[in-house]
Amino acid sequence: MTHKIVYPFTAIIGQDLMKLALILNAVNPKIGGVLIRGMKGTAKSTAVRALAEILPEIQYIKSCSFNCNPSDLKEMCHSCQERYQNNQINENDIDTKKMRVVTLPINATEDRVVGTIDIKRALKEGLKFLEPGILAEAHRNILYIDEVNLLADNVADILLDSAAMGLNIIEREGISFHHPSCFILVGTMNPEEGNLRPQLLDRFGLSIGVERIKDVEKRVQIIKNVEEFQNNPHLFFKKFEKEQNNLRCKIINAKDLLNQVTISEEFLKTIAKICIEFETDGHRADITITRTAKTLAAFEGRNEVTEEDIKIAAKLALNHRLKKLPFEDYSLDEQDIESFFNKKDNSNEPENEKTIEENLENNQIFNTQEEVFGIDDSVKTEDLIKEKKYRKRLNVSGQRVAHPTNDSKGKYIGGIKPKKFNFSYSNSIAINETINKAALDSENQELIKNGKSILIKEDHIHLKKRRGKSSYLVIFCVDASGSMGVNERMKIVKGAIFSLLQSNYIYRDKVSLVVFRKDKAEVILPPTRSTDLAYKLLKDIPTGGTTPLVSGLMKSVEIALEEIRKKTGYIPLIVLLTDARGNVYFNDAVEDIIKAGKYIAKNEINMIIIDTESSEIKLEISKKLSEVSNAAYYHIDNLNEVNLNRVLSLEGICEDKD
Repeated sequence: MTHKIVYPFTAIIGQDLMKLALILNAVNPKIGGVLIRGMKGTAKSTAVRALAEILPEIQYIKSCSFNCNPSDLKEMCHSCQERYQNNQINENDIDTKKMRVVTLPINATEDRVVGTIDIKRALKEGLKFLEPGILAEAHRNILYIDEVNLLADNVADILLDSAAMGLNIIEREGISFHHPSCFILVGTMNPEEGNLRPQLLDRFGLSIGVERIKDVEKRVQIIKNVEEFQNNPHLFFKKFEKEQNNLRCKIINAKDLLNQVTISEEFLKTIAKICIEFETDGHRADITITRTAKTLAAFEGRNEVTEEDIKIAAKLALNHRLKKLPFEDYSLDEQDIESFFNKKDNSNEPENEKTIEENLENNQIFNTQEEVFGIDDSVKTEDLIKEKKYRKRLNVSGQRVAHPTNDSKGKYIGGIKPKKFNFSYSNSIAINETINKAALDSENQELIKNGKSILIKEDHIHLKKRRGKSSYLVIFCVDASGSMGVNERMKIVKGAIFSLLQSNYIYRDKVSLVVFRKDKAEVILPPTRSTDLAYKLLKDIPTGGTTPLVSGLMKSVEIALEEIRKKTGYIPLIVLLTDARGNVYFNDAVEDIIKAGKYIAKNEINMIIIDTESSEIKLEISKKLSEVSNAAYYHIDNLNEVNLNRVLSLEGICEDKD
């Protein structure tokens, strides 16, 4: 078998903080892992996979599926603990192997992650055997999740529990089992593809933001290295072999020294003050900074923590724990940490009024373009999108709308008799319901009386009934014509969208922005989970020209139909904000809009219309559109006054009466 050569860790140019965070976790897994955030092509995945080559070896019990540690009872399963306590584990049962990176597929099911029943043996032998999952493989290794922000909620919840307890608890089909699962959690993500749940974000000990390298010489060296590696991987790897070995030895020495590192009481107080200053929640930040600072000292061959260790540790541990609202861009940097230490040294000097005024000025957002309106944040529209139950079976994607699903990532809630059984669905067999049905069979009851295994027939088999949750793809279809500038209507429209974006952020909806003005409509933001990006683009939408309403609607419908065709699990919802005046039309202004509305109704696309018409003589075209398209209709002037708890349910969405 040919050994695959990975790109050497020490050959990666730049991204020093990212490499340091990975190394520190290799030295001390108790730091809690690292989240690497950055745009595509910044060596995130390359660095994680390259880390495996420099990780030290571990001892393990050969006959165990859980990588049990032969010298630590806490890192053993029940079976190995019993063998150890009965002196049944000897040198022949122990072997060594390198730590490795275990990759969690983004579409992994709950059963694949946790482990499940070996169905074939259960049906053939009538016995329940455990089939270990990814968390068993990950024990005492690195668990790597690429695009961690796209991970299904139910799988993310399992990882949170396992990371917190160091245990994986399996409860399936009447069996209850647990095994140790202590792993270094490493996640990579592109922020443009969406945000990470706060609960999962806080579980990462460290967080690094990587950016493209702007130094010309470094970029040239990257090109040369990659070309050299592609042409002859073995020769290139050998070129860095000495550096790889030196780094590996440094990690091993740091692990040996780690328990001898001390930190003074004064530095512990400094860490506590830092966390208070930056308003972190809970105490995880304090603990992580302390562990990271001690690990830094060990990695540098020192047995005492210095102030510089604390500065670096704070930068690595605080960035993702800062209190900030959705859509804020603020991130921690060296200057913030230095400012804290400078302020600490000059704590008796009061901040003068001029400094306070300057700080307030720096936090304001200025708009210099006269045709670009600001955002009225007093408009409250988030409850216009209500959580719904669907009779329709959908894929699982999100957390807003509950519905039955055939998706294997859905939560198992019981069994159901299939109309026609297909053995390709064997991984979805509901063991309890199947066995209960078989046990009622008269032939099997005789077998049970005689102490024999029961027979499973096709008629006995039940499949798992699952329930999942999905989120919306909210397609904002925005009228940016000249008439929207009258009485600053566009400012209120942006406020309405901003309010909805806050709801989208919470429920992990995807968003898209379609803007129509002058003689065309354009998609300025394709479907994405990055509500931050939507907010940035929203601020810069200009106003002027005529109103090509039909073009805007059809662009939005195209996006909705494409999402349905892809079966992503997201439910398309068009939010149209327009005054419908000054239309650019094909045949007849009103007739074209009516046809578009009927087409939307025919394709069962959900839509909310927020009418911005402000003229004394109202055409009420938006209201006519809502009638033919089965859309929910609101006038923007009422959004500040409407009782949001009594907003009517959206039209066209079925209730689940199961």
